[in-house]
Amino acid sequence: MCSSCFVIPSVSIKLLTTAAALIYGQRSFTTNSNKWTRWITFAITVVISLILSAIGVFLLVLSVNPDFRQRNFVNLCVGQNLKGSPLDVHRCSVLEQGNVTGKVMEFGPGPGTNFKCFQNMTSAASIEKYVAVEPNSYFEEKIEEERKARGLEFPLEFVGIKGENVDIPEQGTYDVVVLTHVLCSVDSAEVVLANAEKALKPGGVGSLYWNMSWRVRDLLFFTSKGKWLPPS
Repeated sequence: MCSSCFVIPSVSIKLLTTAAALIYGQRSFTTNSNKWTRWITFAITVVISLILSAIGVFLLVLSVNPDFRQRNFVNLCVGQNLKGSPLDVHRCSVLEQGNVTGKVMEFGPGPGTNFKCFQNMTSAASIEKYVAVEPNSYFEEKIEEERKARGLEFPLEFVGIKGENVDIPEQGTYDVVVLTHVLCSVDSAEVVLANAEKALKPGGVGSLYWNMSWRVRDLLFFTSKGKWLPPS
């Protein structure tokens, strides 16, 4: 995931400053009020200030502690995966068009979000090997748990490295490369796509699906010859 998304100490400072300002400033708003109004206002202000302070401290820790950030991001993704998403049906239909079978490599699989799609795909029963390229090592246990929970029996290899830095094993031998909701969070989409291209065998298929500016912008397939094709 994109580490710059979590460089947010300025937001933390603003939240902490707002919390302090609320505590200090509430007196001026209740100077002419009766005793009970002042106490109730003070209590509400304290609660709001504590909430803002807690959020500010939490975000600050996220911004300076990569390990803490990664663990919490995993928990967030696992929770979202359990709840499901309105995009699940669309994403699964894309993967089904890609005929996911044979040797498969996925960039940024997270907790195995696409496994719910594989579970209902006939072709997935023919997956010979699945390689997960995921820089967050805390996903390794979760993705294995998800594979077992979905009753998927293909061998899973976890490669804990960024998609830009991965040394593609067995170049030009993968039948399918999957990239869903990952290009918007990598350092270089061009390098990741180039590595995906290296992995694919001639005529191999890449299922590419990403979100840009909070909405779906493109949905494409490509072959290892570098041609970009719209999905059928």
